Amino acid sequence: MQKKEKNSIREISKAVNVSIGTVSRVLNNKPDVNPETRERILGYLQKINYQPRMLAFKPRLIGVVDTFKRHKLGSYYLSNIIEAVDEGIYSFGCNTVIIHSDLIENEFNEFGQVRIFNRLDGVLWLEPKFNEKYHRIVRKHNLPCVVINNCEPDIDVDLVESDNFSAAEQAVEYLVNHDHKAVGFLGGWLNLTNHKDRFAGYKKAMAAAGLSIHRDWIIDDITLWNEEGGSEGMHRLLSRKNLPTAVILCSDFLAIGVYKAAKERGFNIPDDISVISFDDFPVAAYLDPPLTTHRQPLREMGRMAAERLGQIIRDKGTAAPEKKYLRCPLIVRKSVKS
Repeated sequence: MQKKEKNSIREISKAVNVSIGTVSRVLNNKPDVNPETRERILGYLQKINYQPRMLAFKPRLIGVVDTFKRHKLGSYYLSNIIEAVDEGIYSFGCNTVIIHSDLIENEFNEFGQVRIFNRLDGVLWLEPKFNEKYHRIVRKHNLPCVVINNCEPDIDVDLVESDNFSAAEQAVEYLVNHDHKAVGFLGGWLNLTNHKDRFAGYKKAMAAAGLSIHRDWIIDDITLWNEEGGSEGMHRLLSRKNLPTAVILCSDFLAIGVYKAAKERGFNIPDDISVISFDDFPVAAYLDPPLTTHRQPLREMGRMAAERLGQIIRDKGTAAPEKKYLRCPLIVRKSVKS
């Protein structure tokens, strides 16, 4: 008579008194299993030292979600964050999976769930902005989640973000201390947290300094986040009657185009108009003149987000969500008139 295999799913389901399907969902780390039932099955598997061949080689996966449209995968912004994220994820025994946000939208709209999430052990979210809709989807799949840099207010989720609001305040203060009272702002995509906070910090600091903001000094609708967008926005700004003596750029992405437009219109930086920016991309140090800008701590954000996700996974999500804001130091160069 053939001996029964004690480690078969059928025998496990009999021993624990649950369905074969329930055991299968636990073995494949899928949702929709009662937590107590899951723990009972896992306890039994540990007791019998269950080591099925298919589980021994099943990778633990962490998804990194982004649109990959505004920032390309190879861009300085994303490559630094994701490289640090991948190093952190690998250190706690998981592997990184790149997930385009369009896939999430398509699967949710067609199936009412995001099937790729069933294969993940956690998710790090960059773009689109993490809102209540995405929060519900992640919670439905019982996925540990950390958001990087782009979250709606009052969402109860772990967040690692650069302190753009304070950096923008510091930018205005630096310009005011260099005798600038007419300070403009050039940016766009103000629905995104980083950009919205930079614009809000600029406005608050101008008010705190007792300075008014002329509408002609503001370009807030740039949609091309590159040299072309920066050039087009700066051309518009410099064509107006009331000109600022200094302008804050929402990102170094725009800087090359801004410099190009200023030169084409006969404006010298910084003698005719001073420029200060955000991000400190490598190009900033090589512009003529070198660009004064706030350094966004990209690798530190990626590392901290990965470490926090690993902690959530180890603690099985029992700790309350944390929000961490990282300082953006001002890198002073030559683009602000002394």
